[in-house]
Amino acid sequence: PKDSYEDHSDFLKRGARYAFLFKLKITDYKGWARGLKKAGYATDPSYANRLITIIEDYELYKYDSRGMSKRDVRSWEKELKKKPWLANPHQVYIANDIAYVVARDGDTFQVLGKEFDISWKKLVKYNDLHKEYTLEAGDIIYLKEKRKKAAKPHTVYIVKDGDSMHTISQKYGIRLKNLYKMNRKDAEYVPEIGDRLRLR
Repeated sequence: PKDSYEDHSDFLKRGARYAFLFKLKITDYKGWARGLKKAGYATDPSYANRLITIIEDYELYKYDSRGMSKRDVRSWEKELKKKPWLANPHQVYIANDIAYVVARDGDTFQVLGKEFDISWKKLVKYNDLHKEYTLEAGDIIYLKEKRKKAAKPHTVYIVKDGDSMHTISQKYGIRLKNLYKMNRKDAEYVPEIGDRLRLR
């Protein structure tokens, strides 16, 4: 919406840490993308490159020199219906030096796979899930294989209400089988509140 766009532009103009960006040419989309990342606008380490890729893949730079015609708008809306993540991409976070996203309502492995150019079957495997699993809002989904142990200084975890071996493994970016193994537990083990579990 136009109002939302204008409000966001005002937010950037008012923010002192973004002031240097307005010294760039309005057509310097690469400079803006990298500058926004540098100013802390996004925590995703790949934010600038992803933004530049989207602009170049869909030739959005064309609209810097001319307004969007009705045909342009229809074309873009059509593209957004096929690839909704272009309008609202997932924020990427880091845990145990591995990139992950937080699932939103309506997400599927297939949708996330297309957004990040990863086989949806690999996403299932990376996250110790099964292909029939339905993603829920708030689920942590790793984009690469998890590690064999947690990062320092996470050495021990005290089980809390609602924890499972899987949720603990997702929280710390540890492969589920390794979490069982380092604690000498079999697949039937169900953690109880107060249990101490090794993370590395």
